[in-house]
Amino acid sequence: MAETKIFEILDEAKELDAKIAKYKDVADQDMMMVWMDNILKLVTKLGKAEEELQERFEMLEDSLEK
Repeated sequence: MAETKIFEILDEAKELDAKIAKYKDVADQDMMMVWMDNILKLVTKLGKAEEELQERFEMLEDSLEK
């Protein structure tokens, strides 16, 4: 379900945030690029989950109208 995906993505984001906080003082440019890439992947996943959730709500609305 989309809701489960969203919670999984939020858990991934929390883990990444903790990792960034732990290593930010020693991070080099390459590590920062990896983190940025991971953040963009999480945002993309979140967007896809939100689209799926929106589609499900639209289908629910359509079925309630009938």
